[in-house]
Amino acid sequence: MNNRWYNRWLGIALLVSALAHVVLWTPTPMLAQALAVLTIAGFLPGALLIEALVGRSASRPDRFERLLYSIAAAFGVMVLVMLLLSYLPGGPTQLLTLLAFDVLTLALILWLWLRRSPAGEPAWPSPGGDQRWLWIGLIVLLAVGSVTRFVGLEYTDFQGDEARAALRAAAVLQGYEDVLMLHKKGPTEILLPTVLYALTGHLTEQTARLPFAIANLAGLLAVFLLGIRLYRPLAGWIAAMLLAFDGYFIGFAHIVQYQSIVFLTSVLTVLVLYRLYTKPAAATNYLTLAAIFLATGMLSHYEGVLPALPAAVLLAATFWRYREQWRTLLGATAIAAAAGALLLGAFYFPYIYHERFTATYTYLTARRIGSSPPYNNLNDVFLRTTLYSTTLQVLLWILLTLLAALRVVRQNFSRTLSLPLSALITLFFGVTLFWPEWFTIGGKDWAVLPFTLVFGLIVLLPRQSLENRVIWLWFSAVMILALFLVEKPRTHVYTFFMPWALIAGNELALLWASLPRHTGTQPAKALGIGAAAVLIVYFGLYAFHFFLSREEVLLNYFEKRPAGYWTPYEEPDNKARFGFPLNNGWKTIGELYRTGVLTGSFETTEKEAWVPAWYTRGAERCRRDAQWFFQIRNLEPWSTQDELAMEHYLRQGFEKWGRVQVNGEDKLIIYKRTGVHQEYPSQAPNEGLPVFRAEEYIESFDRHALADFPLTYPSVDPPIAYPLQVNLGNLITLEGYDIRYEKPLRPGDNIYLTLYWRAQRPIDKSYKVFNQVFFGDGPMVAQRDGYPVCEGRETRRWDPGELITDPYTIPVKDDAPDGLYPLYTGMYLEETFERLPILDEEGNEIGTQVHLTDIRIGEE
Repeated sequence: MNNRWYNRWLGIALLVSALAHVVLWTPTPMLAQALAVLTIAGFLPGALLIEALVGRSASRPDRFERLLYSIAAAFGVMVLVMLLLSYLPGGPTQLLTLLAFDVLTLALILWLWLRRSPAGEPAWPSPGGDQRWLWIGLIVLLAVGSVTRFVGLEYTDFQGDEARAALRAAAVLQGYEDVLMLHKKGPTEILLPTVLYALTGHLTEQTARLPFAIANLAGLLAVFLLGIRLYRPLAGWIAAMLLAFDGYFIGFAHIVQYQSIVFLTSVLTVLVLYRLYTKPAAATNYLTLAAIFLATGMLSHYEGVLPALPAAVLLAATFWRYREQWRTLLGATAIAAAAGALLLGAFYFPYIYHERFTATYTYLTARRIGSSPPYNNLNDVFLRTTLYSTTLQVLLWILLTLLAALRVVRQNFSRTLSLPLSALITLFFGVTLFWPEWFTIGGKDWAVLPFTLVFGLIVLLPRQSLENRVIWLWFSAVMILALFLVEKPRTHVYTFFMPWALIAGNELALLWASLPRHTGTQPAKALGIGAAAVLIVYFGLYAFHFFLSREEVLLNYFEKRPAGYWTPYEEPDNKARFGFPLNNGWKTIGELYRTGVLTGSFETTEKEAWVPAWYTRGAERCRRDAQWFFQIRNLEPWSTQDELAMEHYLRQGFEKWGRVQVNGEDKLIIYKRTGVHQEYPSQAPNEGLPVFRAEEYIESFDRHALADFPLTYPSVDPPIAYPLQVNLGNLITLEGYDIRYEKPLRPGDNIYLTLYWRAQRPIDKSYKVFNQVFFGDGPMVAQRDGYPVCEGRETRRWDPGELITDPYTIPVKDDAPDGLYPLYTGMYLEETFERLPILDEEGNEIGTQVHLTDIRIGEE
């Protein structure tokens, strides 16, 4: 690229930026504005960064590599810039955010213009021969990947953790400087939506999910390219297509969560290190690039560190292969490590030292990793995976893995030894598939041992290429970690699916390559094309029904599941269901609150606090005092016990008031507290109830979904108006309180009190809170007892270090005499009325109740 063309390229970058600004500042559709934001804040500076770092290096990337590097760098740029802006007091404004990204873009353009230099040769020569099949494969992959990733992004309500990310994106913009510290993982899934929210002023399901869908599609292309580099084009294509139809990865593309970013950065980290192994030119540049990708993955989630293992092996192999250049490589490694540490330190240094990290650590170790490994999650993972994908697909992956392992064995042993060893490995696979708990000794499952032995043997056998060994190591180590050393891996098992797909793809490609020797070239081609077409249709229809169709198959599994797909279960696993379509019409509720049709607190069958908090735009959810009840269906179904508990709650004076319809179907039933007591309120007919059609409220909700709405626990830690530090039994600390009421306070009025608690250590009992207003031996003039967070967060579920926001509405009795009264609070066990003691700094008991303040009833 000569200087003339280079100047033109930089001019085009400026033009693209200008056009994106025009789209952003004109009344264009929200999706167009979101694409403009991603261009301004991500793709343009990402492409310029890649050009500055490796584009003019002694080993320039080809166009396909450059595109993928640019997309991954875009996410790193957006996360880092938004992270730094989030630390500023008051929150990032639209102008400040736009200015930050524009200054970065202009600085990169200026840097490139001043440092024009000739580029070197690529690490890999351009493929020769007939490339038509390569292009056909790429087009098919793009078509399948695009349809499965982008169709339906706008349909599904935010689910669980998605709503949490959206709420905390709003918190960043509102100036909650420590909100990222409350998150129990990296900040990426918050900061990417924050960029869109800050620059467009709106956040919809489609726009929030868009960057993650793009990352997921780019991840497929990265697997395709890595397979080409490591093995052969067909291996890369098969591996990418396997992941294109994998339900985990389709689901991840449809949610505002970190997995798609980790997927992309993991594959590219390995690709960059393999490129360096192939050609060690520009080592500092490429190792720094790998460090940026690895850090971006780790800023998304801790599991983003996992590709460091194959990357480290490739780096060690590079040192050995080019040992005469060890000083250059060592210096390059040190610079890259420093760059990665700087990026990670920008978030993790304050994160680890924040007071909430104790709660995060407890959550990770006690609820996820566990404390008594090894475990055996084979059955759990198999059943869940055969829900996300077809059983045939999962069995195909397992079969190809077995054949690939046997191929390595045959390459390393004589026929005399390889036959019995292959038989043992086949027996091991077969027995484990049908009897996962076969290696239980003394009540403890030790399946980790034979798995480590078998896969360790495959990795260590000498007669195989470095490429194959690295992929087997990546797959085996992460798979063993997920299945046997983590108590609840659930959907986190996707972390070993990238290398698994490459192993399976390469084996299938080798099998097809050997086919012409038996059938001839043309029959082999016809057979391969026919088999690929059949599997694409078979896997594609399953993906369509479960992830793209608005029939909500998973919600109505027994009535709507597609025929022709055998499953090893009667009823699918009901845990960790993400990315499946589900629209309950929550936007309608938000609009009814905004327009004043609904007022007051509510309760709902929605299990997560985040979803209603987002859609009601700050309305109070309080089981204790709810005026409304919203009945919806969850992807993770309620048990019979849950249904009975709902019915019991509704008997406390609720009756049906209205219904929200989605696509003509009743999806959300609205109950109002009227004081009318019915025996079975939920069984009253829906016919005749007012109908609110969800489709009529979507546009208005999206237009009014600004970032300036009330936020509270658990989305943020609100500021405490009256801080305290009161020790209750060395179990709980009362951090402070907020209080408000009308003055003068009259009999019949309410006192609004919010208490702030923090567990000092795990609690095995459920304590009840008392709030009492009385003087001496006189009568109780106001009182309200209840379990924390409106009966929704028992103390036994508190994580040490987590700040609990606990609101109460305390009614003043109608006959309360005027006067000045102390307000007391504390905790007790309802079964025994035993109170938690109040301790002083030396640990001595000084009482059983905390005097918060004094309340005056009547005129002063």
